[in-house]
Parts: sequence; C-alpha cells; structure tokens
Amino acid sequence: MKKFVFSLLMISALLWTFPIASGHAGEEYMADTALEPADFRGIKWQQRLDSLTGMEELYRDDESHQIACYRKGEDMTFGGARLSSIEYIFVDGKLSNVSVVVKGENEAKSLLEEASALYGKETVKNADDYYWRFTDVAVMFSKEPGDQSVLFYQYIGFMRNRR
Repeated sequence: MKKFVFSLLMISALLWTFPIASGHAGEEYMADTALEPADFRGIKWQQRLDSLTGMEELYRDDESHQIACYRKGEDMTFGGARLSSIEYIFVDGKLSNVSVVVKGENEAKSLLEEASALYGKETVKNADDYYWRFTDVAVMFSKEPGDQSVLFYQYIGFMRNRR
C-alpha cells in the first residue's frame, strides 16, 4: 500500500507541474482526450451520491468529507479480469475517485490490457505503474507489492479552475 500512496503523490506532483488546460506546455503528457472516460460504469464524474440507487456505504471520513461505497449487484469483471473489489469515493457527496482492485498476476495482466485497450498508450510509465492523464480524469494502474493491483480513477477537472 505504501507504493500505491507514493505513486499517488508522484501523480499529484505531475499534475501540478504540468498545466492541465490543452494548448499549453505539458501537452505531451496528455493521453488522447477522445478516449477520456466521462463516467465509470454509468456514474458520471461529480454525480451526486444521493442521486444513485444501490450504493452501500463502506466507510466515511467526515474530516475529509469522503464517503466510500460499493454498488450492490456490481459486475465484478473488467474486460477479462475478475475483480476483488470496486470502491466508489464521493467527496462532498460527488463521485471523485474509483478504485478497481484485482488479486493475482493473471488478473493484473488482464486489467492492464483492458485499461490500455480503453485509454490507449499511457502518458507515463514507471516500472509497474502506468498513468493516463486526461483533461478532467487521471487513470493509474499500479502493481502493489504482493498479490494486489489497482486501477485508480481520479477526477481532476476541478484543478483547472484553481490555476
């Protein structure tokens, strides 16, 4: 898990180092915007939790205004990968992050293959970490020490308005 947290910190540094708006320096670090995910399994980024049915709370962090949920009856496959879990994270009641977790080398390979098929060539690759940076969404695949791998989505669209 430490590697995953470190990877997220590295991504955050990249996001702040390179401008997000297109037409500026750093464009070479952008994935093909035509492939940018507008949602995850039909739930749009920034969609309100209270507008959704079938979501069950996993945990809540009142200090950071986060609620993590899973969806009842969720299809636990992604491409050819069998998933261990899918966690939807809502910040201030709006979908902000999604973590897709698999266990095992074969499942990790299938998950990465599906991500590459969906999002094209990664914009950054570092060892077992792959990163696709779009205008409003960042996607990262990370192989964790041991048997777990994660495909992590983060809504970053709010950052454009902060510059």
